[in-house]
Amino acid sequence: MAEVQLPRLGTLEKEVMEILWDCPTELCTRDVLEQTSQTLAYTTIATVLNNLVKKGLVERVPAGRTWAYRPLHDRGEYVAGLMTEALSSTADREASLLHFVESMSDGDVALLRTLLADGRTDRSAGRAGAP
Repeated sequence: MAEVQLPRLGTLEKEVMEILWDCPTELCTRDVLEQTSQTLAYTTIATVLNNLVKKGLVERVPAGRTWAYRPLHDRGEYVAGLMTEALSSTADREASLLHFVESMSDGDVALLRTLLADGRTDRSAGRAGAP
């Protein structure tokens, strides 16, 4: 996923993706609408879901007489892709990584140290909510 430029998400797109990522099964438009934090029209959510399909983040699957939607990548893959893109945009990777690590919480630094020490190479290890 990191090789392709990832689409940025607007506020409503992000909320819809969070709803989809949090659900273990695909959701119909009405299901997504019922879980949004705002009062929105059905057609607004339908448009957002269609846009996410066009952006390659969501897959549309038949669900009776309607469509259901599910993410093509889990939340961790998407965020990791954004981080990889950000890192690839600098000529000074060392300085960028240093600033990033310095901005991390102590808990995140400890987690990173553990992951590096374990030599984790299994990309699916520890992932939750993968579709």
